[in-house]
Amino acid sequence: MPAPSIRPHWPSLIALAMTLTIAAMICWATLTPVRAPSGLPGNDKAYHFIAFAMLSLPCAILSPRWLVALIPLALVFGAMIEVIQPMVGRERELADFSADSLGAACGAALGIFLIRKPVLFFLRARRAKLHTD
Repeated sequence: MPAPSIRPHWPSLIALAMTLTIAAMICWATLTPVRAPSGLPGNDKAYHFIAFAMLSLPCAILSPRWLVALIPLALVFGAMIEVIQPMVGRERELADFSADSLGAACGAALGIFLIRKPVLFFLRARRAKLHTD
Protein backbone atom coordinates (compact mmCIF):
# COMPACT_ATOMS: atom_id res chain seq x y z
CA MET A 1 0.00 0.00 0.00
CA PRO A 2 1.54 3.32 -1.05
CA ALA A 3 2.15 5.94 1.58
CA PRO A 4 -0.33 8.81 1.48
CA SER A 5 1.11 11.87 -0.16
CA ILE A 6 1.32 14.95 1.95
CA ARG A 7 0.56 17.86 -0.32
CA PRO A 8 0.63 21.39 1.00
CA HIS A 9 -2.66 23.19 0.90
CA TRP A 10 -1.46 26.02 -1.34
CA PRO A 11 -4.37 28.44 -0.91
CA SER A 12 -3.99 28.24 2.86
CA LEU A 13 -0.23 28.76 2.67
CA ILE A 14 -0.65 31.74 0.37
CA ALA A 15 -3.32 33.21 2.66
CA LEU A 16 -1.05 32.70 5.67
CA ALA A 17 1.94 34.32 3.96
CA MET A 18 -0.12 37.30 2.82
CA THR A 19 -1.74 37.73 6.23
CA LEU A 20 1.60 37.58 8.07
CA THR A 21 3.13 40.07 5.63
CA ILE A 22 0.24 42.48 6.13
CA ALA A 23 0.46 42.01 9.91
CA ALA A 24 4.17 42.91 9.80
CA MET A 25 3.37 46.02 7.77
CA ILE A 26 0.67 46.99 10.27
CA CYS A 27 3.16 46.56 13.13
CA TRP A 28 5.68 48.77 11.40
CA ALA A 29 3.10 51.44 10.50
CA THR A 30 1.45 51.57 13.92
CA LEU A 31 4.40 51.00 16.25
CA THR A 32 7.01 53.35 14.83
CA PRO A 33 7.15 56.85 16.30
CA VAL A 34 5.34 59.54 14.34
CA ARG A 35 7.70 62.25 13.12
CA ALA A 36 5.05 64.83 12.24
CA PRO A 37 1.25 64.75 12.16
CA SER A 38 -0.02 64.08 8.66
CA GLY A 39 -3.36 64.57 7.01
CA LEU A 40 -6.64 65.57 8.51
CA PRO A 41 -7.61 64.62 12.05
CA GLY A 42 -9.40 61.27 12.02
CA ASN A 43 -7.74 60.00 8.84
CA ASP A 44 -5.85 57.46 10.89
CA LYS A 45 -9.16 55.70 11.63
CA ALA A 46 -9.59 55.11 7.90
CA TYR A 47 -6.03 53.77 7.75
CA HIS A 48 -6.74 51.39 10.64
CA PHE A 49 -9.97 50.24 8.96
CA ILE A 50 -8.28 49.62 5.60
CA ALA A 51 -5.26 47.88 7.14
CA PHE A 52 -7.34 45.42 9.15
CA ALA A 53 -9.71 44.83 6.22
CA MET A 54 -6.64 43.91 4.16
CA LEU A 55 -5.47 41.69 7.02
CA SER A 56 -8.58 39.50 6.90
CA LEU A 57 -9.21 39.62 3.14
CA PRO A 58 -6.65 37.00 1.96
CA CYS A 59 -7.96 34.36 4.37
CA ALA A 60 -11.55 35.18 3.53
CA ILE A 61 -10.88 34.59 -0.17
CA LEU A 62 -8.36 31.74 -0.08
CA SER A 63 -9.18 29.88 3.14
CA PRO A 64 -12.48 31.07 4.67
CA ARG A 65 -12.52 28.42 7.38
CA TRP A 66 -9.53 30.17 8.97
CA LEU A 67 -11.68 33.23 9.71
CA VAL A 68 -12.96 31.51 12.84
CA ALA A 69 -9.47 31.91 14.30
CA LEU A 70 -8.29 34.96 12.36
CA ILE A 71 -11.00 37.41 13.45
CA PRO A 72 -10.43 36.89 17.20
CA LEU A 73 -6.65 37.01 16.62
CA ALA A 74 -7.05 40.24 14.65
CA LEU A 75 -9.00 41.74 17.56
CA VAL A 76 -6.28 40.74 20.03
CA PHE A 77 -3.65 42.09 17.61
CA GLY A 78 -5.46 45.42 17.37
CA ALA A 79 -5.84 45.63 21.15
CA MET A 80 -2.17 44.84 21.71
CA ILE A 81 -1.18 47.56 19.25
CA GLU A 82 -3.23 50.06 21.24
CA VAL A 83 -1.62 48.90 24.50
CA ILE A 84 1.92 49.24 23.06
CA GLN A 85 1.46 52.53 21.17
CA PRO A 86 1.96 54.83 24.20
CA MET A 87 5.37 53.20 24.71
CA VAL A 88 6.50 54.42 21.28
CA GLY A 89 5.19 57.96 21.56
CA ARG A 90 1.74 57.41 20.08
CA GLU A 91 -1.69 57.77 21.58
CA ARG A 92 -3.91 54.93 22.72
CA GLU A 93 -7.41 55.36 21.30
CA LEU A 94 -10.49 53.21 21.59
CA ALA A 95 -11.61 54.60 18.24
CA ASP A 96 -8.53 53.04 16.59
CA PHE A 97 -9.41 49.66 18.06
CA SER A 98 -13.01 50.08 16.88
CA ALA A 99 -11.76 50.86 13.36
CA ASP A 100 -9.50 47.78 13.52
CA SER A 101 -12.41 45.56 14.56
CA LEU A 102 -14.80 46.94 11.98
CA GLY A 103 -12.13 46.69 9.27
CA ALA A 104 -11.36 43.04 10.07
CA ALA A 105 -15.07 42.17 9.96
CA CYS A 106 -15.70 44.09 6.73
CA GLY A 107 -12.62 42.59 5.05
CA ALA A 108 -13.83 39.11 5.95
CA ALA A 109 -17.35 39.89 4.73
CA LEU A 110 -16.00 41.35 1.47
CA GLY A 111 -13.84 38.27 0.86
CA ILE A 112 -16.73 35.90 1.46
CA PHE A 113 -18.94 38.02 -0.80
CA LEU A 114 -16.34 37.99 -3.58
CA ILE A 115 -15.92 34.22 -3.63
CA ARG A 116 -19.66 33.66 -3.66
CA LYS A 117 -20.51 36.01 -6.55
CA PRO A 118 -21.08 34.29 -9.93
CA VAL A 119 -19.38 37.26 -11.64
CA LEU A 120 -16.14 36.20 -9.99
CA PHE A 121 -16.37 32.64 -11.23
CA PHE A 122 -12.70 32.72 -12.24
CA LEU A 123 -11.66 33.05 -8.58
CA ARG A 124 -13.64 29.99 -7.61
CA ALA A 125 -12.44 28.07 -10.64
CA ARG A 126 -8.83 28.91 -9.81
CA ARG A 127 -9.38 27.95 -6.18
CA ALA A 128 -10.96 24.65 -7.23
CA LYS A 129 -8.03 23.92 -9.53
CA LEU A 130 -5.55 24.59 -6.72
CA HIS A 131 -7.44 22.17 -4.46
CA THR A 132 -7.35 19.38 -7.06
CA ASP A 133 -3.68 19.79 -8.09
